[in-house]
Amino acid sequence: MTADFEAAPDPQSAGSVGDPTLIRLRSDLTALRRLGKQYNRASGGDTGGVLRLVTPWLPVAEGRLQAAEGSPADQARWRSLIDEVRASSEADFVTASSAARSLLRELVEAFLPGPSVSEIADRVRRGIADGALPPGTLLSRLRILADAGLTSASGTRVDLALQDLAADGLVVVRHSNQVLVAGPRSTYDQVTVAADLLRALVSTGIYPLMSSLPVQQDLSRLLAAERSIVSRALHRLHEEGYLSVQHSRRAVVRPVPPTPVSGPPTLEDLVGRLRSAAPSGTNLDRAGLRKSCRRAKGWWNRRSAPDAESLREVRQSLVAGAADLLPLAARRRPDDPDAHAVLGYTVTAALHDWPAEREIEVWRLACVATAVLDVLDLAGDAA
Repeated sequence: MTADFEAAPDPQSAGSVGDPTLIRLRSDLTALRRLGKQYNRASGGDTGGVLRLVTPWLPVAEGRLQAAEGSPADQARWRSLIDEVRASSEADFVTASSAARSLLRELVEAFLPGPSVSEIADRVRRGIADGALPPGTLLSRLRILADAGLTSASGTRVDLALQDLAADGLVVVRHSNQVLVAGPRSTYDQVTVAADLLRALVSTGIYPLMSSLPVQQDLSRLLAAERSIVSRALHRLHEEGYLSVQHSRRAVVRPVPPTPVSGPPTLEDLVGRLRSAAPSGTNLDRAGLRKSCRRAKGWWNRRSAPDAESLREVRQSLVAGAADLLPLAARRRPDDPDAHAVLGYTVTAALHDWPAEREIEVWRLACVATAVLDVLDLAGDAA
């Protein structure tokens, strides 16, 4: 990109809906839409025009990044948006215009009046600390918006604030997108545990070099964790050099990770590892296996603390069931890399460094249960 474009307005002067900065942002978004209408696959598009529109706004976005110091989720948002625009100087028109449009739209919202992401999060924190929001309280995004004097146009601020609160262990975001005030703070770091499991998936070749990981929504389901936890774990591996993470895209394993990684494991290796860990004489009845999966997921959803014997029984059932199912699933989907990744994830989740902490063990069992249910679906009638 060149640096001789017309400078964007001073962000400190923005604030009201009729502010010149917001007017210009909306005007540039309209100009981007016009460029998009002129695009065709044969001749391409005016990537230079896109860059001339968006480049003056990069310093403004960098100012928002600095202003977001109190919110890791908000900082991650601006860092990703900025990186994506900078990378688009070498990209095609579609990629460049998508990155530019995302940045300008976020700037439009950011300059609307009202409290910041960190201020919204602090407001909810105070309610939790003083008992006004006891554990189990269902938090309404609309109510949070209304209490902050915001409209639905600023829903992103609430979502980012909830991500920060979830990462701090103060709220739990269910897969149904419901948000509940959490119970007592956990004694372990979910981000570290999630990052450790993702790192193992890369280092053992489950996700080979240059391959894409599942989208964050799918990773959230596989890891039985809130998307904010998954997002922070992915960015940690990005900083370590294992992954390339960009806004609104699937994370990609870098071609040269910081440590040596294994090649993709064979099915025989995966099955052998599971069978060596599976206890003999375990009941492989499919109905019983599904019951074990439901128990494991239920414990985690309720944040229960089952006794050690119950945990051991369910874990043995899941490991033995997975060992029996993997060959059946592989035969039905022999050339499907996504299916092979599911099988590899199942083995890694089942065997990788089981923790001593009861809470993490319950969490990991929920991850294994989710994987086993996926393998059951892959095996289909063969199961």
